[in-house]
Amino acid sequence: MQRTPVDQHRLDTPRQWGADRRTAPHPLIPPPVSEGRIARGRLAIVLTIVVWACYIAYTVFEQFVVGKASSPKLVVEAIVYMLVVTALMGSAMAYLITRIGFFYRSRAHHRAPRIALDPFLAGPTPTVTVLVPSYQEDERVIRTTLLSAALQEYPGLRVTLLIDDPQQPKTRAARDLLLSARALPGAIEAELSVPFTRAQAAYDRFETGLSGTATVADMRDLAAEYQSAVGWLYGLGHRQEMVDHTDTFFVEHIVNRLAGDLGTIAEALERGAAEEAVLPVERMVQLYKRLMAIFDATVTSFERKRYVSLSPEPNKAMNLNSYIGLMGGSYQEVSTPMGIALVSAGAGRAEVTIPNPDYVLTLDADSVLLPEYALRLVHLMEQGAYAHCAVAQTPYSAFPGAATRLERISGATTDIQHIVHQGMTHYGATFWVGANAVLRKKALDDICEAAYEGDWEIKRYIQDRTVIEDTESTIDLGVHGWTLYNYPERMAYSATPPDFGSLAIQRQRWANGGLLILSRLKDQFRAKTARGQKNRFGELFLRVNYMASIFWSSICLVIMLAYPFNADLLNPVLLLVSVPYFMMMAADLKYVGYKRMDIFRIYGFNLILLPVNLSGSFASILQLLTGEKSQFKRTPKVRNRTTAATTYLLAPLALIALCAYTVVRDVQLSQWANLVFAVINLVLASYAMIAFVGLGNTVVDLLTHLKGWLYRPVQPKKPRSAPATTPATTGHGESRAMAGAVGDWASVLHYGAEGNSPGLVAVRASQAAASRRAARAPQVSTSFEDYTFFTVFQPIFELESGEVAGYEALTRFADGSSPHQGLADAQENNRHIDLDAALVRAAMASAASLPEGTWLAVNVSAGLLRRPRELEQLLAESDRPIVLEIDGADPEDFADLPAGVRIAVDDAGAGYDSLARMEALKPAFLKLGRHSLAGVETEGARRASIRSLVEFARENGCTVIAEGIESAPQRDALAACGVPLGQGFHLGKPVSLERALADAATR
Repeated sequence: MQRTPVDQHRLDTPRQWGADRRTAPHPLIPPPVSEGRIARGRLAIVLTIVVWACYIAYTVFEQFVVGKASSPKLVVEAIVYMLVVTALMGSAMAYLITRIGFFYRSRAHHRAPRIALDPFLAGPTPTVTVLVPSYQEDERVIRTTLLSAALQEYPGLRVTLLIDDPQQPKTRAARDLLLSARALPGAIEAELSVPFTRAQAAYDRFETGLSGTATVADMRDLAAEYQSAVGWLYGLGHRQEMVDHTDTFFVEHIVNRLAGDLGTIAEALERGAAEEAVLPVERMVQLYKRLMAIFDATVTSFERKRYVSLSPEPNKAMNLNSYIGLMGGSYQEVSTPMGIALVSAGAGRAEVTIPNPDYVLTLDADSVLLPEYALRLVHLMEQGAYAHCAVAQTPYSAFPGAATRLERISGATTDIQHIVHQGMTHYGATFWVGANAVLRKKALDDICEAAYEGDWEIKRYIQDRTVIEDTESTIDLGVHGWTLYNYPERMAYSATPPDFGSLAIQRQRWANGGLLILSRLKDQFRAKTARGQKNRFGELFLRVNYMASIFWSSICLVIMLAYPFNADLLNPVLLLVSVPYFMMMAADLKYVGYKRMDIFRIYGFNLILLPVNLSGSFASILQLLTGEKSQFKRTPKVRNRTTAATTYLLAPLALIALCAYTVVRDVQLSQWANLVFAVINLVLASYAMIAFVGLGNTVVDLLTHLKGWLYRPVQPKKPRSAPATTPATTGHGESRAMAGAVGDWASVLHYGAEGNSPGLVAVRASQAAASRRAARAPQVSTSFEDYTFFTVFQPIFELESGEVAGYEALTRFADGSSPHQGLADAQENNRHIDLDAALVRAAMASAASLPEGTWLAVNVSAGLLRRPRELEQLLAESDRPIVLEIDGADPEDFADLPAGVRIAVDDAGAGYDSLARMEALKPAFLKLGRHSLAGVETEGARRASIRSLVEFARENGCTVIAEGIESAPQRDALAACGVPLGQGFHLGKPVSLERALADAATR
């Protein structure tokens, strides 16, 4: 089945002059490197060392032997200049060495054939969870990333989107991003379920009808299933929103290429069937398993910011750590005054269960993977030779076809870095590059560090001490004896920032942290020595260069640009030190699909990034001195331009002015060698500022910052909310034994000042009651600490209008136990009346701020119901209508209820029993439970029964409330049956008072 390429004219992004004209991605396997190229690479290394050594020897002889450095100032200049030249030469040497390592690895790599992968795929495979950390990403970007992860040729894949957006968005745009991110996983899983269900059904038919050997008909059936998958994939590509070159890549080189591969298999099966050739059953099973593996994915989401028990640190590392730390556990949500906490759940009480996988695949939300990524890397790590490999990755490449000059040159540096990282693996100096990687969960457990923030345990697998967290985690893994591996293929692609403002944020983050981690290298090398392993100089040199070269290269370049060195130090031979480096990089640019002349554009690009790199480096030094973490700044992923910081605009302009001044001065002083260097910098820096930042953008950004500095609008002060009044606890004799409520002394003593938080209650008995119990059973503790609870509120809606009619107050005990269990425990100590009254009092006190016009439903035990005088005095404290929800009471218990009190009872579970209960008790409300609602959206008999119940209730002055509504079809069916009120997780979950007020304000 042939497919025409995506129409490039449908893309929304305008293309600049000088944009990337490439349409095809890099070859999956690097092209073979000739012996001549390797020889030239070696020659470049030798030439660089020889020229550098000659220059240093000549300078030492001239300055210190001949005596041209005749003053302390000239001596310092000579030493500093030689150090600068040596540092820059060291960075050049690191690049020249790693590219040789890349050549060796690319020549030695042999790709595993499908015949070796398919048996692995058909057998019991290790479990893999894909984690996609996301922060306010565009819906299209997330969808593309999730689909590329879900379409991996790997069975049972679990893809989880880690949404880190603010839980209370301040703008409509932020709210839309959050809602779309929440909806995406379910939509994608529903899409994938269509081809997966079909493929699984076909495989089941194949297994059922199998009688020893496969037949020609089986071959044709399998070909038809592959053709069906091909059609579905092409349809998926057709539905993709086409905005920029990343969409073109996803459709053409992931979706359509996968469809083409499956189409080729289908054609081969058809041809084999036409020749009446039949594959072995084992091979047929493998092909079925491969087809199912492509669509076999569970796609979910997780939001750590919903839970106060997880770290709120605003960085990607802690977003990943929060979820990884939950793996292998079952949890339930518990409401606290600070918010919802996720705590370990006992048997049968789990609301959230997170599997513990063998491997974790991390993937940035602006990256995509080729379909075989997970399969090939996990297959590799399952080999015995890689049993100690903790991280396997393919350093990402840049998407082809970028629409701007900046993206193209930034992409060129990305593709050059791919060569560097692959080469570093040859020397055992691999670093984890965080955009994508397969991580062995066992290795992560090895480097886990646990700490406590308040009462909550915070686990750190990926260190967040610096903003280049993956680099420090590399050292942690090395200390524990784990290795890392760069798979020598291009199987991952990541977007580059589209404008200078967002690029500056990204590069400043990359430059921040290397100096802090540098000192930890000694820990890794000591650990290797203790294990009896050799420490190679090449590994040490490349690791030090990787972490510190941004700093020293930037400092050295600034020194050479800014300081007027002695003319005797500027030997023309010095230029030859950098020539091999630039020539080899130009050749490598050509090798990865760019132009040799792009080397000059990259040099100018790096010149204007000097202040960005220095800013990141100085932030590392500041953190080293103060001990305070640097702020994590996320790279904006927006279609419009990001404003660049003032420093990052003025500093390059100052650099250009300095170069122009140096040119004039060198002409006046006839310093021709230095003049060449100054002219090159002036021309290339000016070009970079015009081409990559833009003069218009520079002016607009500077004026924007000037306006922000001159005019700062005064924000209106928020009115202080009046403090909530807490009803005093009044005693009514020993029989009452009422408990303290919100803010009493017991709560303050137990919780400190935070004991006054709304909804927090510590229950204590009165002295008289305590004395009486002590006389009867002195062994029973009367400590109030046993009964600490919180009140949450679930809204009750009018199904027709969608308005909130009332709230049901529910109790959550701090230890996670149920209110029924708490009351049962209190009854053993004869304290259940005290506790039940405290529950009601706390609910009414917390509900004082709920919207006016709504009523409050509270659960009351039969024991408290049988004390009408105490109940009447208790209910008198409420400022809103109260509905008592009764469970397990006898009809005679209602005889002495206070006048005007409305009650709500549960249905009896059968039609006649519910009608009889309603007629006998005369309740104001009848609550239909989940058992009465089951199947209402599909069963006509169920709806007819509910209609008759609603009609009978109306005739008896009773209103029906449907509780446990969990879906929109269920809600609509109940509304059609005439049920006036409803509550349930679909309409609104039980939440804290603050959240209930916030939800009410947004309706």
